[in-house]
Amino acid sequence: MVALALPHILSAEPAWGGAEKPLAERERQQLEQAALACQSRSYKELFWAMIRSAAVREKYAAPQIDYEERGEKIETRKSAIPKERYDKFPIQMFDFYWKSTVPARPGDKDEYVMMEFDQSQSNQISVDWTRVHYRGPYVGEENLGTAYDLDGKPYRPGRRVDGRLLLYPTKDCWGLVADIRYRRR
Repeated sequence: MVALALPHILSAEPAWGGAEKPLAERERQQLEQAALACQSRSYKELFWAMIRSAAVREKYAAPQIDYEERGEKIETRKSAIPKERYDKFPIQMFDFYWKSTVPARPGDKDEYVMMEFDQSQSNQISVDWTRVHYRGPYVGEENLGTAYDLDGKPYRPGRRVDGRLLLYPTKDCWGLVADIRYRRR
């Protein structure tokens, strides 16, 4: 399932200062959205707020994030990153679309992200994300064409996942506990 949300528009603080910094205001708004998502038990809305805000990611995270890079064979690199230093969140919003924060090919501005959500019986949330390119007829702002994974095959949920983010339930919401990446050659 793929969902779209309103774009997070970037703006710089005015050079002359001001009563309120735009970034601080945006972060406050995203923290409010995240709190509302928790109250309504909407993990997707919480995740959208995480994409848009580093403050939300830090607030709704375990004390440390388990970060893994898994290779095609057995090799796996693991590390635990304190939530205050976690800067590897893989998804960002650009205009109306999800994009990877670090494209597979440096400078690839046409790489987008598809996401799939899964909720376990124990209320653990898994967000699988896949890098894609679009081809085919562009039909307005909401349809970029047909999504193809980076192997050049039509996107099919679950076939070629680039990463997985895990959110575990807390007493009143969810928290990001793991960021798993699948490296390909």
